Formats: sequence, structure tokens, C-alpha cells
Amino acid sequence: MSWCAPNEVSDQSCPLAPAGRRLSRRGFLQRSVAGVALASLLSACGGSAPAPTAASAKAADASKTDAQPAEADKPGQAAPGGFSGGGSLKMLVNAHFVPAYDAWLDKWAADWGAKNKVDIEVDHLLTAEFPAKVASEVASGSGHDVIRLPRTGDANLYDKYLVDVSDVARPIGDANGGWVQPVVESLAVVNGAWKVLPDFFTSFDGMYRKDLFDAAGLKAPDTWDDVLKAGTIFKPKGNQLGISINQKSNDALNSWSSLLWSYGASTVAADSKTITINSPETRQALEYAVELYNKAMTNEVLSWDEASNNQLLASGTACWIHNPISALRTIEKQTPDLAEKIWLTPTPAGPKGRFYTSSGFSYGIMSWTQNAAAAKAFFVDYFNDFSSAVKASEGYNQPFLASWRKKPMPIIGDSPKSSVDQDASDYYRASGWPGKPTQAAGEVEANWIVPLMVARAVQDNNFNGAMEWAEEKIKAIYAKH
Repeated sequence: MSWCAPNEVSDQSCPLAPAGRRLSRRGFLQRSVAGVALASLLSACGGSAPAPTAASAKAADASKTDAQPAEADKPGQAAPGGFSGGGSLKMLVNAHFVPAYDAWLDKWAADWGAKNKVDIEVDHLLTAEFPAKVASEVASGSGHDVIRLPRTGDANLYDKYLVDVSDVARPIGDANGGWVQPVVESLAVVNGAWKVLPDFFTSFDGMYRKDLFDAAGLKAPDTWDDVLKAGTIFKPKGNQLGISINQKSNDALNSWSSLLWSYGASTVAADSKTITINSPETRQALEYAVELYNKAMTNEVLSWDEASNNQLLASGTACWIHNPISALRTIEKQTPDLAEKIWLTPTPAGPKGRFYTSSGFSYGIMSWTQNAAAAKAFFVDYFNDFSSAVKASEGYNQPFLASWRKKPMPIIGDSPKSSVDQDASDYYRASGWPGKPTQAAGEVEANWIVPLMVARAVQDNNFNGAMEWAEEKIKAIYAKH
């Protein structure tokens, strides 16, 4: 599955890393994902945090063999308090859609490294290139000490290549009001052990032209039916809405998965085994999708990429799009007058509720690291200063820690138009819901089954054929796992 950073682009297919920080090891990339199945996307103002790390003992040597965690990194051992400074850490993160955040992270890491005598290198990689890069490092059993993994199924997928971080995850959660549940446990805990530290997820908003809706006497679109009603009115006036319907855009995957769930449909049942895509609920969702396509969209959505819906909104012609807040942030900088007319709503609700999926990121300490103690100490301090991270992201980073979700949240709680994003965690679900974000669920997303099913339906109106095709594909994937 091809990714840009979290489902966003402004006027280009993917963002560039900050100047001077561009992908120092891109020569190692292998661009083919070659069967590596990654589960997708995911769900942290105030509160105390763990005390800053202290230098009191020699840094633990966390050397690894056969990609298995060393004894020093098993639960109850190599606690961050035993870190005395020194060593090095190489970190790999996605190039963020808010450049100021990357600048903040680079400086924060450098300052922490100087204070703790740790040589830190932070590499920024386009998220689209993560699957091949991580697969390459896993295959070689070497590479970055820490990777900010971009998908909710990565802890399950890379379980044996990740250090157990239960000894820091639990205290970090306890000190910050707890981790947002149930999504965090499903994406971070594997066989009872915390294998990643959840960093942030993104909202997936309805973004609408308030001036157009007001002039037409329409309320803010709260449901999918509201979106259809508005689109039917505005399309003849030249103000279309758009959701990509193909395998080129994560927006397509997120939006159509969200629609399915809101109709009570899903790819798999709560047992994470029983395939449920061929159902009356899925048919109802497909019937809606076809009507929305015919009455409110242009057929160009069948070939849209990640940038297209952002560009439609930025052009001033869109009446509504489905997207994270970074689309608005870009317009605020480029066309402030237009940005004033764009307001946000939560992801639309359907007959069975309001749900959405979107990108989410978690830090994994890789089993081959020689300095796991330093990495754990780094993250204790990082989450102790988490408000700075949230603010640097301009409200894009949605915290996984409950204390940081207290209202008013930083940035997004300061504005009436963005305050709806304070409730994003209420509706967020990980891939494979109502089951867990398993490897199989990730492979279903990596193969774009849901948006391609929708594409089949809108092109030939054969709902049964589209569902049967999806069912066959999904069953074949789950059979392998």
C-alpha cells in the first residue's frame, strides 16, 4: 500500500523532508513491498508525566541475536532509571505534513542527546517508502535503533523484531491519565507485552464551505445523508465534493472503510477471523456510494491521487471533502481568505454510528539496537514534554494519552471551527475493526480491497459482483494467516 505522510498532500504527491534533513540513507531503499503485509492507520493537555531520566548507572548493553530482544530488555529489566548517558541512537520517522513539527523534533532530539551525551541522528523518510525500508532492515537485522511505525498493525507484524517496552509504556500511561482505549491496547500490546509506544493518530474530518452551506440554507453536514443532500444541490452549481475511488490514495481507503463501518458493515467480524464483507449492510453502503458518486462527484475521482481532494478544496470549487486537518492548515497559509470559509465537522455518521480510520504512528525500539536503555530513557522524557509536540504539530497530532485530550486541547481547542477534533478519539478505530489490527487485516488494506470494491460498484452497478469479488480476495488473504 502506497503512503504519503498521514493521508495528506497539499500541492504535491508527498511532502519533502525539511531542508538539510532529506533521507540520508535513501540509497538503501528497496521500493518493492514484495508481500510485506502492513496493517494500516489508527488513536494523548495536562497531567504529570514520569520524572525525567536520571544518570545513575552504566548504560545497558542491549545487543541482539536472531532479531530477538536481549535479556536486558525483557520486562522488569533495563529500566530507564539505569541509563547513565552515552552511546548513539538512529531514529527513522515519517516526513511530517507540518514542517514546523519536524523542525521541533530535530531540535528536541538534539538537545536531549547533548544533555545525555547520546549521539542522535533523526532521518525523515516519505511514508510511502516505509514498507520497503522497514522490510529491508528487518531482513538484514540491522538499521535504525528506533522507527516510528506508521500503521496500527505494525506491532503485530513486527512482534519478534521489537523490544518489549512494557516497563516504560505502563508508567507513561499511568502518569498521563491512561492510554486511550480500546484502540491503544489493540495496536500496541501483543501477547500481553507492549511492543510499541503510541505517538499520535490523525483526525479525519468533514471539511465544508460554510459560506455555501449558509447561502443554501443548509446546516453543517453531520451525516452521510447530509453530505449526499448537499452534494446533489451543489454539483449543478459547479461546487462538487470528492472522495477518491481507487488504489492510489489513502483517503480512499480511509473514507470508504469509514462509510462501511457507519452502515454496520465490515471486512471481518469481532473474532478477527470470520469474513463478513458480503452482507446486506455492505450492499446498503455500496448503494449509497454509487448514488453519491453519480449525484455529487466528477468521474475524475476514479483516478485521483493523494493531492486531488486537497487541490479541489484549495481551488475554491469544492463544497466538501473528507480529510485530516492539514488540508486546512495548508490553505490557511496559502489562501487565508478561503480558509476563513472552510469549517470542520466530525467524520459523518451513518445508520449504525460514527466511525473512522486514519493514519497513526507508534515508536518501536528495534531488537538489533545496541542502546535500548537510551531509547527508553528518550521516550520517558519525550512523553514528559508531550504538550510541546502537540503544539508543534499545529493540532495535527492527535494524542493517544488521555491527559493530553483534556479540553480545551492545545491548538484545536482554541478555535470554534477546529474544536470538533477534540472528540476524534471517540470515533477512531484501527484496521480490521471490529476485530483487531492483525497482519491479515493489514494485508487487506495493503491490497486496497475496500476502495476497489467501491470502484467496481460505481462503474457497473453490480453490487453482488463487487461484494463477491471482495469476499474472495479477503478470504484468500485470511487463509494465509
